[in-house]
Amino acid sequence: MKLISTEKLKSGMIVARPIISDAGILLLNSDVTLNDRLIELIKRRGIPFLYVKDDRIDTDVKPLITPEDTAKAVYVIKKAFDQALQSSLRRSSQMNLELLDDIVSGIVEIISRQNDLIVHLIDIKNADSYTFQHSLQVMTISLMIGKILDMTKNQLHNLGMGAVLHDIGKVGIPKSILNKEGPLTEEERSIVRQHPKIGFEFLQDCPLVWPTARAVVLQHHEKWDGSGYPRGLAGEDIHIYSRIVAPVNVYDALISKRPYQESMLPHQAYYYIKGKAGLLFDPLVVEKFLDIVAPYPIGTWVKLNSGEVGLVTSIKPGKVAYPEVKIFYDNNLKSLKNPTTISLAENTILSIDEVVEEPSE
Repeated sequence: MKLISTEKLKSGMIVARPIISDAGILLLNSDVTLNDRLIELIKRRGIPFLYVKDDRIDTDVKPLITPEDTAKAVYVIKKAFDQALQSSLRRSSQMNLELLDDIVSGIVEIISRQNDLIVHLIDIKNADSYTFQHSLQVMTISLMIGKILDMTKNQLHNLGMGAVLHDIGKVGIPKSILNKEGPLTEEERSIVRQHPKIGFEFLQDCPLVWPTARAVVLQHHEKWDGSGYPRGLAGEDIHIYSRIVAPVNVYDALISKRPYQESMLPHQAYYYIKGKAGLLFDPLVVEKFLDIVAPYPIGTWVKLNSGEVGLVTSIKPGKVAYPEVKIFYDNNLKSLKNPTTISLAENTILSIDEVVEEPSE
């Protein structure tokens, strides 16, 4: 399996990981052979990358949450956002979140059973389902961090509810602003910054959303140094759940293609978060984030400081920034007849210089 830019897709390639719509439907399942029509559909959906199969590599990494469970979760999250929109139109805060509560409970159980937590695959999003898949991904990674911090299941559940609903207030922001291409005006930026308060108010009468979960909705844009909004809170005045969600939210947004920005590569977003520890984000939370989120996901082509080019094939717990790389091209970019695999965690001489496309001889 390898990760490839949508622009590099060719007929005959086989999909390795599915694509899910905003309605929780599998748009494109794994094992589907691409043709020109499907490639055009993928591009129109605004999908920047895709995992495709590669016979040279036997890596078959199973996602933490199955495609079927992901599709169900995305559907339920969308329904929750639809409810919030209808409630706002009726000027009511009545919402039924029992199905969402069940989804959160299920994912808490999955994560609680895992011993080695690693985010080693990119979450493939399409433009239509961004909000809902983003909410799911932010919740999943936040729960991983919560588990590492030894939170109880009840604490994880409240963290999960806050994380999955963190952007619920955006249903009260005009789509013309949210989907605007190009920079926002000061007035538009001020309107967008109202979404934490809007979301907090939406959820005030929901018995399944505890005050600590609502704190995430209100505080997920607060910053460690006090430069955030809406209240300019700093340090430990920000609830721990919110301090967990804050860097995860930024990371997932950075690696996602949006109308107003191109996506960063995972390693770029990873090192951005690392550089903001103690400034924008709680340094302890960032430390745990860096322990589980792989900057070079499986399937990424990388160039080493030796000039050799290979594919990331495995990532080990505790060493996520130092993956195993299978070398396919020498330092002259000539294909090797007998590719070799090296562990950057064990090899102190070699390191990754940059992320590249597969060389064409």
